[in-house]
Amino acid sequence: MENGAAIFELDFKAGKIRVQRHLVANQTIYRVVFSDKRSPLVVTRALTDNANHWWTSIPEGRQQEAEAIGILIAQYIKANQL
Repeated sequence: MENGAAIFELDFKAGKIRVQRHLVANQTIYRVVFSDKRSPLVVTRALTDNANHWWTSIPEGRQQEAEAIGILIAQYIKANQL
């Protein structure tokens, strides 16, 4: 996948999420749209000072959702070799 966006759906809690992958300024971000009334969420993997990766929301504030969804995204990517 070059600069095109990959789109996939995942099960999340009692519903589905639609995930769209984008490359912005050499950073991969994921726009998540929920099947319920929640507003969309943008997540990315960040790097700490000690080189640990973690999932975060952009803007910050929905950290728990970002971490839970980030794990699902990582599992999907690994399973599908994206």
